[in-house]
Amino acid sequence: MGMSLRVIAELIILFGRICCALVAVAGAMAFASYLIASPVDATPRMDAESGAIWTSVPVHIDPSHQPYEREPDRYPFKFSAGPFLKVVDNATFSLKGDTFVIAGVARIAARSLCADAQGRRLACGQNAAGLLRSALRRSFIECSRKQLAPKLFMVSCRRDGQDLAGLLNDTRQLPLVASAK
Repeated sequence: MGMSLRVIAELIILFGRICCALVAVAGAMAFASYLIASPVDATPRMDAESGAIWTSVPVHIDPSHQPYEREPDRYPFKFSAGPFLKVVDNATFSLKGDTFVIAGVARIAARSLCADAQGRRLACGQNAAGLLRSALRRSFIECSRKQLAPKLFMVSCRRDGQDLAGLLNDTRQLPLVASAK
């Protein structure tokens, strides 16, 4: 015939207990997360709505009146290669009387010869120097430099945000056959 009133009453009581247990667990989780939550960050933040950052007209900015921390430029020596650039080999170039050696590039003499898999001799020294020349030409180069001697610098450079030594080292290396001085 149906369920007895006693069974229905017990099911209602059981359902009520399950609901109470779920509410108690959710409440305990909320209370625990409130206790272990990190305190509110007290550092002041710039509000984009305050108008302190955004303007509708060009504004002269005086760095001496800004409280922002500034990191030093990692690449303070900047140049665009022009008619004064001379490539010596695949890792060395000169510019306006100063000589620069790119750190992390294995030097290949400009007159070095290499052999390919078929045994043909190639002018790998000239090709490697040409790669450096093309990497420097028509590009804005940023470098950090360390003076080794008067007019001689060890440099770490980048072109368009890419490490120049990595670009030069990514080319396939052929076995060296001869190096003419």
